[in-house]
Amino acid sequence: MWWWAYSHDGPGFTMFGTAHILVIICLFIACLFVVLGRNCLKQSAKRQNFFRIGCVFIFIAGEVLLQVWYIDASVWDLSFSLPLHLSSIAWIVAIFMLLTRGQTWFEIAFFVGVGSAFLTLLTPDVGNYGFPHFRFFHFFITHALVIVAVVYMLAVERMQLRCFRSVFRVWLYLNGYAALMFILNLWVDGNYMYLMEKPPGPSPFDWFGPWPYYIVVLQVVALLVFIGMYGLYWWLSRKCPSSVNKRSP
Repeated sequence: MWWWAYSHDGPGFTMFGTAHILVIICLFIACLFVVLGRNCLKQSAKRQNFFRIGCVFIFIAGEVLLQVWYIDASVWDLSFSLPLHLSSIAWIVAIFMLLTRGQTWFEIAFFVGVGSAFLTLLTPDVGNYGFPHFRFFHFFITHALVIVAVVYMLAVERMQLRCFRSVFRVWLYLNGYAALMFILNLWVDGNYMYLMEKPPGPSPFDWFGPWPYYIVVLQVVALLVFIGMYGLYWWLSRKCPSSVNKRSP
């Protein structure tokens, strides 16, 4: 038996309960630590590599442990267990961003990764797996680390969004991926990206009407969120130009 997967002495998950609020506080502290420590990281390629590879290791290890938990708990199923949900795509893209420092990967991670991770952390679909269950730690660490990784690329690697068109480019990428997942859902009777039905627990999906109308609304909301994120980035880049200047060649 995997004791870390089944031991759960605490209560079920409570949205904005003590454990949830502490996770959000820890995320804020981690991002602040990266921003304030950016000069220390910039001075050493070894430190940068340690940070980047460390994040990649945590992402991969987390997914391996999750798949082991699915199998050991006899719940693994093709319809939901593959790393194809939006949250999984976020950390996969983050891995490519960290390893390649590629501009396209960075832009996808910025809009899709940070946007989805932030909203998910506020309204988590973690079932009744509260602290200290393995699923609780896996869910929040994975989502929070996507945000921390993007903050690192902004503050330390000095990556930038190329232009406002990146908003629409990434939005089209997201819609193209959603179309593929819709076809896959029909094939495996799945619900990847919640394209076939809403999450079982409370979520922002509840605000957007029944299926299939909420899918259309989500497309508009995603575009508006991306535009808002770009606007925030543009504003911060002028308030703190030294922290977002393009990295040296």
